Amino acid sequence: MVAGSNPVGGTKLKNFKFSTMPSPSDFSKGMIINYENQPCQIIEYTFNKPGKGGGFMKTKMRNLKTGSSFEVNFRSQDNPEELETENKKATYIYHNDKEIFFNDKKTNKRFSLPTSMLGDQAKFLKANTEMEITYIEEDPLTINAPVKMFYKVITSPPAVKGNTSTGASKIVTLENGLEINAPLFIKEGDSIVINTERGEYIERYNG
Repeated sequence: MVAGSNPVGGTKLKNFKFSTMPSPSDFSKGMIINYENQPCQIIEYTFNKPGKGGGFMKTKMRNLKTGSSFEVNFRSQDNPEELETENKKATYIYHNDKEIFFNDKKTNKRFSLPTSMLGDQAKFLKANTEMEITYIEEDPLTINAPVKMFYKVITSPPAVKGNTSTGASKIVTLENGLEINAPLFIKEGDSIVINTERGEYIERYNG
């Protein structure tokens, strides 16, 4: 999909404010723009320069209303409108298949949002985690889990004797029930740091 010559986004989103109109070279991961009258978040972007013609920014985006992901090629003359957003802190309490329950850090009031807003990252949730919720005009659009979170290992099988190969790993179970690959030296009772974007072990936590 290629962004057209008309202003990206077309008709302005009703009741939404716009902060800037960045060029594709100003893109950043997580930026929220108006694309075809929908709030869309930039997930990934790479600059491509073909042999002939001008370069373009190949951009993967997620529609924050529908949850669908898609790719768009933006050229240098395209100026999508960046939406004005506000981040509010909330403490995660618990969730089920339909709702995630939070406590507002400022008002101390409990509220809930659809579990689908967090997508695959819901599996990383653990009680009392502070999270950021992105709003546009009081309309919650995204739930942002910390990129790095630490967990206590509750189950860790013993390493196979003699297995000393570089990069060898085993599956351990974390305090929230999540199973993940970790190095052989990780044992029950250890705390480890996980990258929630990649779902990967980073290091043993010594805090």
